[in-house]
Amino acid sequence: MIEIEISSVVDYLEVIKQYKQADRIANQACEFLFRGQVVDSPLKPKILRLDPKTDLLATERLIFDEFKRTNPLLIDPFRAVDEWDFLTLGQHFGLPTRLLDWSDNALAALWFGTALDGEAANQCSVVWMLIASPSDYLQDKMQNPFQLETTLLYRPRIIKQRINNQSGVFSVHANSALLAQASLTDIGGYAEKLVKIEIPRNRISEIRDDLHTLGVHAFSIFPELEGLCTYLQWKFFK
Repeated sequence: MIEIEISSVVDYLEVIKQYKQADRIANQACEFLFRGQVVDSPLKPKILRLDPKTDLLATERLIFDEFKRTNPLLIDPFRAVDEWDFLTLGQHFGLPTRLLDWSDNALAALWFGTALDGEAANQCSVVWMLIASPSDYLQDKMQNPFQLETTLLYRPRIIKQRINNQSGVFSVHANSALLAQASLTDIGGYAEKLVKIEIPRNRISEIRDDLHTLGVHAFSIFPELEGLCTYLQWKFFK
């Protein structure tokens, strides 16, 4: 795994450009995915950042089944057709799942990585770049997501507009990775495909201003009233 520090949007795009040029020269046809984090924490899905009261895999199935059962009227408008769709909805609304969010949109990931909060004030922000090959993706959607033998990537159906705006992709931990409490950096084959781009705290404000100039802000990321209000607060208050 390679670590690179950047100090501007220009630096960030230059790093990506260099890797994409190398990929074209090698004729590998890889896809570049990005994940922004306000703190440098392990690449673990939410379900591994919590402490289950009972067996982890049993708890995962229990909360997933309860998510589908408890109020189907809230879920029906999204027209979920299979377990993958339900997992996507659960992840979107905060359910602890084995999914980890990634994006095709490098600037959206940088926006997430520079979303400062008080708890992260003294830590370095990061954007992870994952250089993924076609074989890393789910090939058979009939495969049961709760019986995966290999950690892979999954591109969901666009069942909610926010997924489209954020160019959403998920990494999906296999059962063995969940039981091992593994970060994606520790799972065979992924460490060599990951690049950690570090953002010093003293550069974040300027980077965030430049992103807004480029049209990347809360309302473009979250095309709902919540995003609009967050954007207006940034625009009119210090």
